[in-house]
This record gives sequence, structure tokens and C-alpha cells, in this order.
Amino acid sequence: MTTTDKTRFMMVHGGWGVGKTWLVHSMPGHRIVFDTEGGFEDVQVPVVLWDPLNEPIPEIKHENTSVVVDVTHLDQVKEGVRILKTGDHPFTSFGLDSFTESQKQLKTEVSDTEGEYDPNAVFDHQAWGRLLNNGELIVRDMRNLTRPSAARRMHGLVVMGSDMEAAPIRPLLQGAMRKHMAGFFRLEGYLYQTVGKEGGEFEGQVIRVMNINPAHAAEAKCNMHLVNEKYRDAGAGYQILNPNMADIIAVANA
Repeated sequence: MTTTDKTRFMMVHGGWGVGKTWLVHSMPGHRIVFDTEGGFEDVQVPVVLWDPLNEPIPEIKHENTSVVVDVTHLDQVKEGVRILKTGDHPFTSFGLDSFTESQKQLKTEVSDTEGEYDPNAVFDHQAWGRLLNNGELIVRDMRNLTRPSAARRMHGLVVMGSDMEAAPIRPLLQGAMRKHMAGFFRLEGYLYQTVGKEGGEFEGQVIRVMNINPAHAAEAKCNMHLVNEKYRDAGAGYQILNPNMADIIAVANA
């Protein structure tokens, strides 16, 4: 990354199995991925595991390596982000896969500040407030890693599930985060799979499509002018076919 590059904080939502995990691992290397779902075992890039609570940052030998934090507790995310804030690391980008699962983990932490989590207990009004406050803090800390004031600026991507029953389709989140989430990001994409059109480049093939405009019945946006121009001129109607995040960032910084 050069000093003239603009860094990007982005979010993509989609149904289960459409390729969100693959998309996180297409961020520019070196990358760190906070994986709350265990999907990293099926990606097609070199993977090195790291526990930021107990280990130093591992040596990275290949540019396209994903350093994966296999998250079973959110303290691993918080400590990893703290280390990234120092700037003393080799990473160009980071990803969180997924915030839908992270919010569930967070819910167990904030449900009762005095005792153990009881899944049968009533989640009261104060707990919903703690869920919003703590969830926003995680996302805000990640967003700040992409800003000029960061010790080492990075690109960031957060992925999450989609509420397929909503109209329009929107990120699958609990509580007030449904209303607040989109404001953190420069790009909000909606990812799905379809079959390539007859006579087109991908005829008969299963392809991933990412909407970056809300005209396609799903919540989406893109505040990056060059990306909008690129994919509008491509005739896709603000849709990116078989998206790759490193390519999208390259277009944004063209």
C-alpha cells in the first residue's frame, strides 16, 4: 500500500453458502481474518492460525496468506484489534467473518453482567442497549483502522448473513444494529449466486453476483465513485460478477 492509496471499510451480506468467506480471503495480502464460524478450512489460500491472546504474530512467507484467528471468544477479536491499532504488524487488510455470529457471541457476554449466560432468561431492555453499545464499539474500532489517523492504515471487510424474509433483503442482525450498521461502511454489497445468462461470458455456470446498488430488492450501497463508474459502464447495472475484493479496491484507487 502506498501513501497515496485510500483505504476502504466495506461490508457484504448474503445468504448462507453464497461465498462470503471466500470473499473475505480475497482481500489484499497480507491479511488477517477473524473467523467466528470456522469456514477458513475450505478456502483456497495458504492459512496460518494465530491466537492473539497467547502467541506472537506468526511469520508470513507468502503474500496471499491468510492469518486466521479462530474465534471462540470475542476477547480474541478485541486483543487482535488492539495489536492492529499499534501499527506494529505486517497486515494490509483485515476481515471479520461474520458479524452475525459475532453478535450472537456478544449477546452471551452482555445478557447478565453479574453471572453466567442463561439462554432461557429474558433479554431485558438494558441488555439490548449493551448489545448495541458493545457491537458498535467493535465495528468502530475496526473502522478506525482504515482512517488516516491509524498507526498503519488497512483495508477492512465485514461480512454477515442476510434476512431473506425482509423486504428489501437486509443484513441479518439483532436489535438496533439493523438500523445503525450501514452507516459505518463505504460499500455495502449484497452477495448471491445465480446461473450465467445464455450467450453471456458465464453461460450455464454458477456465478457469484454482488449488488452495490439498492435497485435490486436488497439493501446495498457504494460511496466509491470509481467503483460505481466501473461496474455501471460494464453493463452489469451496478452488479459485480464473481467479485474479488482486491480487484474492487484496485478500481477504487485507480
